[in-house]
Amino acid sequence: MTETTNNATEAGPGSEEKGGASRRARSIRFSDSEWQTVEKAAAERDMNAAAFVRHAALGVAGGRYGAHGDALPAHHAELIERIFRSTHILATLKRDEMVSQGRGEELDRLVEATREFQKSILEGPDD
Repeated sequence: MTETTNNATEAGPGSEEKGGASRRARSIRFSDSEWQTVEKAAAERDMNAAAFVRHAALGVAGGRYGAHGDALPAHHAELIERIFRSTHILATLKRDEMVSQGRGEELDRLVEATREFQKSILEGPDD
């Protein structure tokens, strides 16, 4: 694996980690079919391939996911993803109706609770 150093402005937005440490480009090798699988999985999650690989690798390294999928089976992850997307679509369709009925604060609370839940899933269990 090779490594090159980028400063935050060269790397673009989101290149800073928590605590201000800049990220460095890393080079890893994939076969064409492996990379196509990565790109497809990333696109299904509205992510770019690099972010997807980083998220997956850090999830396994951090113990949130098992190396062989034992923490959360792939079909469960896919189901959760579909549920979130479907809920987002339904909430978007109902938003204007709720606001016009004076239920904007209720909607805001639902959105905040959903964001907190999503954050807790991404961060993993408290140890």
